[in-house]
Amino acid sequence: MDTIAKKDSMTATVSGLETKLQAAQLSETKPKKRPLCLADLPASVRNNIYKYTLDTELVNVGEANVSYTHTIKDGVLQFKASRSPFSVQTSLFYVNKQISNEALRYFYSKNLFVRFEVYSADARHAKSMLEDSGVLFSTASPDLLERSHQHALELVLVEKNSSQKRAAVMFPAQYLPRLINFLDQASSATASWAPNHAVFLNIVNTYGFPISRLQGDLLELFRLLSNLGGATVDSTHLLPRYAEGLQANMTAKSFEAEAWLQSVTDLADLADAAREKEEYAKAVEYGQTVVIALTYGYITHPETLHSQDEKFAKSVQRLRWRTELGLGIALSLLHREFTSTNKSWLEQSTPESHLAARDLLLAESSTSRALSLSTDAPSPASNPWFLSLPVELIPPNKPSWFTEPEVAQTWYALGSVHAALGENLFAAGAMERAVSMWGDGGGREKVEDAFRRVREGIDGDAEGMWKGDVRPGTGLRRAAGLARSA
Repeated sequence: MDTIAKKDSMTATVSGLETKLQAAQLSETKPKKRPLCLADLPASVRNNIYKYTLDTELVNVGEANVSYTHTIKDGVLQFKASRSPFSVQTSLFYVNKQISNEALRYFYSKNLFVRFEVYSADARHAKSMLEDSGVLFSTASPDLLERSHQHALELVLVEKNSSQKRAAVMFPAQYLPRLINFLDQASSATASWAPNHAVFLNIVNTYGFPISRLQGDLLELFRLLSNLGGATVDSTHLLPRYAEGLQANMTAKSFEAEAWLQSVTDLADLADAAREKEEYAKAVEYGQTVVIALTYGYITHPETLHSQDEKFAKSVQRLRWRTELGLGIALSLLHREFTSTNKSWLEQSTPESHLAARDLLLAESSTSRALSLSTDAPSPASNPWFLSLPVELIPPNKPSWFTEPEVAQTWYALGSVHAALGENLFAAGAMERAVSMWGDGGGREKVEDAFRRVREGIDGDAEGMWKGDVRPGTGLRRAAGLARSA
């Protein structure tokens, strides 16, 4: 019995060892799961991470105030900060190729840097300007800043008869309003300050952004300044004639409403001229520049602009209407050949369909804004100024400032955009209004023909609806999905 028991025990032990050996072999051959890394996360999550680690404004939320101390070496101010002014996580630039590319792209899309140089007879002038303006700036050495070429804007302020550089700093463009407000206050406090200073502006890097955006983010606010002893704006990377208008504004004795409106109207004329030449991309850039300039005008000089007579307000609103309508037309014509020859483009995920969807949705927004102006829509949300200006700064408007043919033209433009998006039911409603208001003027046959074609499209849509394929709003939803990939 004992022999049998020992034998059974030995058998059990050998069997257990075999099981363990087999399990060990399996674990060696089975691929191990690698830990989750940043690249495995969805793009939206990665963008949120970049947002809170690389946005120079957000990384300072909740942080202690920054205080600066300075020394002077060879007449140039050198600063030290109580803490890092921009505690961005640059280590993300070195994780791997994918994360590096994404992080760098995000960093430079959110943080357009400005290199600011001050020439003054007295270093104290530069010190008070930098510290009292509330600008947070990098404390890198002047030598390092000289070798930096990744900033977007070069800004140089020169005191009259001074060739001594007193300071060179780098800061994100989010702080430009603080600096410009300080310069404006200095000009108001001392009559001789502005005539004794000159400004030099140069956009160094564009990062592939639209020119209108760069002009708006980096230059448009400089129209707040006036009576400067000199202003030189390098026209490189800018729309033609934009630099000349900005220079004229900054050197004028004071801000004049009529002169400002004329300079913005000149840009609108260039938008129209580009559209007539079928240079639609340039027309879009000019149109967006006009919208930005009009908005900044009411932000920076509300008292002056709102104190003008009704004729001035009418000119402003008609200029905005004309610009929004032109923008909608130019954006819709950018891809006319592609959308008209490819009827199923909304069902295709291609680079061309992504761009067409994005621009047609922008065209729909622009023409809708033009319509709200010409009909004076009662809803505040439909007012084109509503999202960019406080309610109290929105210029007055009256539907009597627009003629019936102009309203008809706006309805026609909106209907054309809806037709391009495959929304024939919406397009027919707009076209019907356009025909009823058009009168006997030129172009009526074109509008009637467009109305006939969208009615035929409705018949085709109705047939598709019985099959469950088409519903009103489907084209807009499909375009929105495609536009997210543009």
